[in-house]
Amino acid sequence: MKNLICGYGNIGKHILKEFISISDSFKIYDKYMDGYNSAELLDEHYNYVFVCVPTEMKGNGECDTSEVKWICSKIDADVIIIKSAVSVGTCESLCKDNIVISPEYYGTTQHSLESPNFVVLGGNENYCCKVTQLYSRVKNGAFSYIYVDWKTAELAKYMENCWIATKVTFCNEFADIAKAFGIQYERLRQCFVADERVNPSHTYVYPEQPYYDSHCLNKDIPALLVSCKSNKIKTPLMDKVHMINLERKSK
Repeated sequence: MKNLICGYGNIGKHILKEFISISDSFKIYDKYMDGYNSAELLDEHYNYVFVCVPTEMKGNGECDTSEVKWICSKIDADVIIIKSAVSVGTCESLCKDNIVISPEYYGTTQHSLESPNFVVLGGNENYCCKVTQLYSRVKNGAFSYIYVDWKTAELAKYMENCWIATKVTFCNEFADIAKAFGIQYERLRQCFVADERVNPSHTYVYPEQPYYDSHCLNKDIPALLVSCKSNKIKTPLMDKVHMINLERKSK
C-alpha cells in the first residue's frame, strides 16, 4: 500500500500520527516546506491521498479553495480524501467520483478533540467504504463511520464551527450580564453545565479576549456567510454573531 499526505501543517501531522502504526506506507508532500516539496511525488500513483492544504480567507471573506483544486488536479490515486475545510459545492465542482470529503475535528486549542471517536465521510458509498477499510487498520470496532453525500459533509464542518462561535458569543454575553448583577460568572457557568444537555466545551470566558479569535472560526464564519449570500440564503443569526464578534474585537 502506498499513501500520500498533501499539506504538512497541523492537520497533516495529525493524520500521520493517527496512522503511525502504518506510517511507513505514507509519503509527505508540501510545496511550501523544504524537504517535502519534490514535484516528483505528484507523478506517482497512490492508494490513498489525504489533502490537508490550507483554505485561507479571500479579501471578500470567501473560502479560497484554489490549493485544494490544484492538488486534486495533480494527484493520481484510488481515493482522494479531502480534510481541508471547503465551501459547499467544492467537491462537486472537481468532477472526480473518487473524492471523499472528511471534515477534520482535530484542533490545537484546549477545547479541541485530541482524537475524535468518529469520522465523517462524504461521497460515493463505495469510496467511503474504501476509506473505512484504511481506518480499520488503526481504529478499533468502537470507532464510528458516518456516511453522507459531499455537500452534507462540506456543510457539517461549517455547522460545527458556527455553533462554537455562537456558544462563545453567548457565554461572553452572559458573563457581561453576570458582572452587571454582581454575580461571579464561574459560579453561573457551573450551574449551566451541570445540566447534561449542555456540553461544557467553550463555556469559559477570558476577560482579556471576550470574543472568538481562532484561525478556523475567523475564516469559516465569513466563508459560510459569503457563500449563503451568493446563493440568496438568509442567515440572520450568524450575521448577528459575526457582527457582535467584530464589535467586541474592536473595543
